[in-house]
Amino acid sequence: MDCIVEIANFQLTNQAEVLASLLRSEGISCYVRNGVSSNVFGGGVDIGAKVELLENDVPRALEIMKAYNYSLPDEILLTDYEGDSTKLANRIPFLRKFSFETQIAILIVLVLGLLALMIYIYTFLFPHGTT
Repeated sequence: MDCIVEIANFQLTNQAEVLASLLRSEGISCYVRNGVSSNVFGGGVDIGAKVELLENDVPRALEIMKAYNYSLPDEILLTDYEGDSTKLANRIPFLRKFSFETQIAILIVLVLGLLALMIYIYTFLFPHGTT
């Protein structure tokens, strides 16, 4: 199984999307990670939008980046999902097909729904205002 690596990190999402589109047009599958988060915080927080791809696509991606005058990374960073919430999300089958940001939104909705259900059940177990 190939590792996912970070090939570039941009302050703004649109810059990452331009590189990702270029790589995709050259037949390299890649993903912009933290794109929505970077937009929400407006680049004011050092999150950055990361362009990630499979490790075996790195040499070709570096060639393309060099040809289009992108700054090449000093080192290629293996994406560590050990402490990441995507590791948990990947254990839940229906979440695997969604992007990281969508997975977070779905998990928040599920937790809020569970909380609402618990409050609803609590009102039946301990009714208020009984005479």
